[in-house]
Amino acid sequence: MVKFQKRTIKRRYKNKERNYNRYLIEFPVKLNQKIEPHKTKNFDDAEITTKDTPTQEVVNISLVRNKTPKEPDKQKTP
Repeated sequence: MVKFQKRTIKRRYKNKERNYNRYLIEFPVKLNQKIEPHKTKNFDDAEITTKDTPTQEVVNISLVRNKTPKEPDKQKTP
């Protein structure tokens, strides 16, 4: 079972206290092996799509990360 959580964080900014919402997703332990290779990567965007049927509700969350292109090795000319 995957859980969604919402936490409200209080921060002071310009002598005023402001509340910010932070959303978290908790995955079950059995998915650790699938998540471990990606834990150090920072994702730029998330795309969320939903599909509702009479028996199921499906939520697809796609994490998007732009890969930086590798620079080609500069060849020295004699």
